[in-house]
Amino acid sequence: MKYAVVIVGLSLAVAGCAQFGPSGQSGQQQAALSRPISQSEIDWSKRSGRNTVSGLAVMKAANGESHSCAGQSANLIPDSDYARARMEAIFGSTDRGMRAASRGAVKFERDDPLYVSSLRTTRCDAQGSFSFAQVPDGIWYATTSIKWQGTSQVEGGSVMRRVDVRGGRLVKVVLP
Repeated sequence: MKYAVVIVGLSLAVAGCAQFGPSGQSGQQQAALSRPISQSEIDWSKRSGRNTVSGLAVMKAANGESHSCAGQSANLIPDSDYARARMEAIFGSTDRGMRAASRGAVKFERDDPLYVSSLRTTRCDAQGSFSFAQVPDGIWYATTSIKWQGTSQVEGGSVMRRVDVRGGRLVKVVLP
C-alpha cells in the first residue's frame, strides 16, 4: 500500500510537469513569454485615439472598511500574445482577475522591452479613480493594485480587467 501511494504521487508529479512548465505556466504561456513582441503587433496602441478609459478600483476588507488604489499606478496594457500570457500567468484569466497580495508577485525571467514601452500609466486619485484619454480602438488590460496592511499581513492584491474600446467612447471600468 505504501508503495502504491508513492507511485501514484510520482505519477501525479510527472503529469503535472508535463502539463505545466517549471514556473506553473503552460507550454503555450511559456512560448508566448519567451518570444519577443513584434513591433507590428502593438503599433496600433501607439496611436492617439478618440476613446477614454475611466476606472474605479475599490475593495472592501473583511471588517467592511473600503480600500482603494489611491496613490498606486494604474496601467493600460495593449493586447498581444505576450500580454495575454502575462495576464493568464498573474491572474489565471485574460478577462478579469485578482491576485491576492498574500500569494506574492509572479516573477518573470525578463520583461519584454516593447511590452514595457507600450504600457500607459497613470496614478489613482484619493478615491481610487483613474483615467486614460486618447486611447485608440482595440483590446486593452486595465491593471492596478489595491493593498493595505491587515492585522498580520498585507491584504488586498493586484486586479485586472480586459477592456474593449471602439468608436470614440467613454468606457468605464470597475476593478475588481
